[in-house]
Amino acid sequence: MSALIDAYYRQHQLDRIVPPALIGHFALLRFEKGVAICEVGQTIDSLWFLVEGRAKVFMPMENARSLLLCFYQPPQIFGDQEIFEPEPRAVTAIETLTPCVCLRLKREVVMALLADNPVFLRQMCLSLGRKLGRSNRNSALNLLHPLENRLASYILGTASREIGRPAEFSGNLTQIADFLGTSFRHLHRTLQDFCALGFLSKQGTRYTILDEAELQKRAVGIFVQPSGLEE
Repeated sequence: MSALIDAYYRQHQLDRIVPPALIGHFALLRFEKGVAICEVGQTIDSLWFLVEGRAKVFMPMENARSLLLCFYQPPQIFGDQEIFEPEPRAVTAIETLTPCVCLRLKREVVMALLADNPVFLRQMCLSLGRKLGRSNRNSALNLLHPLENRLASYILGTASREIGRPAEFSGNLTQIADFLGTSFRHLHRTLQDFCALGFLSKQGTRYTILDEAELQKRAVGIFVQPSGLEE
């Protein structure tokens, strides 16, 4: 396990935020596809680093609907929004889109050994700033761009990909409509339009992506969360 932690630490250059002397404090956790890494209101007792896989970040609403905020891919930090609170609790929900691997650093380690480290604090500021920028940008894009742009981004962000096979998209359309802030009818009609344009091909409840380049053009970067680490 320690060898795997070391490999991920080096692969994603986590020494830019956590000194090598603290690598022994990391724990490695694996999550299967479709499981919750955290839920709104859950106590945050760690700082997390997504080092493998993809996840979606969303906000459950009081009316039982949910709004998609962004997609996470490595390297990404989470828990940074909450960890310095006196009683940290998750402000968003995170669910895996693929099998994921995370490195976890306990809050007590962060507070005792990193909270006064200027390099660490610089990275926390960078990560939080990028999330704020993403939130502002996506709010504007959600308001100003039509559903086809948001749907194209969602399809690309959640598609399953296997070597030697075209990417596929599937899911509960009622739930997806909630995530994208639209009606089931509008979503279904837009999917039909994508099929008519040759971007997708429908087989049962699954859609095969036929023209990823055209979907990329329409996605316009919506829901993309930049890495939380300085490049």
